[in-house]
Amino acid sequence: MRAVPTRLSPLVRRLTAPNPSPMTGAGTNTYLVGVDEVAVIDPGPDDPKHLGRIIDALGGVRIRWVMLTHTHPDHALGAPRLARQTRAPVLAYAADDVAAGSATRADRRLADGEAVEGKGFTLEAIHTPGHASDHFSFLLREESALFSGDLIMSGSTVVIAPPDGDMTAYMRSLESVQALRIARIYPGHGDPIDAPKGVIDEYIQHRQMRERQILEALRDAPRRIDDLVASIYAEAPRGLHRMAALSVYAHLLKLRAEGRVAGSDRHAEWALVER
Repeated sequence: MRAVPTRLSPLVRRLTAPNPSPMTGAGTNTYLVGVDEVAVIDPGPDDPKHLGRIIDALGGVRIRWVMLTHTHPDHALGAPRLARQTRAPVLAYAADDVAAGSATRADRRLADGEAVEGKGFTLEAIHTPGHASDHFSFLLREESALFSGDLIMSGSTVVIAPPDGDMTAYMRSLESVQALRIARIYPGHGDPIDAPKGVIDEYIQHRQMRERQILEALRDAPRRIDDLVASIYAEAPRGLHRMAALSVYAHLLKLRAEGRVAGSDRHAEWALVER
């Protein structure tokens, strides 16, 4: 029996990879864009059954491109196998290894603002670094819909993990998509977002709140990151504190670049800079 993807719009269908976790939600979303020919966005992990479902769901319709929002394993490791099986090129931010330790190579480099034109659809590549330096979001012009990868997820916030993750770049990327006229967001994890402006505003406000909490926590005395996490994320399950520590570190690096805090690395004490 042919795999049946979830139809989300006249041009967009979704299959979800079987890789649920606290960080991936129900799993990584694989999007099939187009009717007579298809762009596959984020084929997910190297799972032969999931990749077989992608091919089966299309019933012989040509896969023209395999496109990656970024090269993190849960989004991209399936790309080489799918490309071999379909002879479709892999399109991503760079034409070689684009992230440290990445096992995924791209056949074609996409530039910021470049359009990929298929039959009946156009996907514009928008460089949105922060979660990863090689991160793209893809704007489906015909529907004013944004495939956000891990820039924005449904129902949760995003971990920013230095050194490849960069909080300054992430905030700029949120502001850049905030300026677009978007009717819907198709996130890398979770369901479509039909009130994108409000969600983007919430993402920016959430990061600004965490920044204020860090500065307030440092007001009395210098602190290490683990101490900041215990204070700021007291309501979060302890199993998530390791990932929270990465985002706190990313905030501290941003604040250090702005001259507002001082500290050397993840294991050092951090302090406010007197003004």
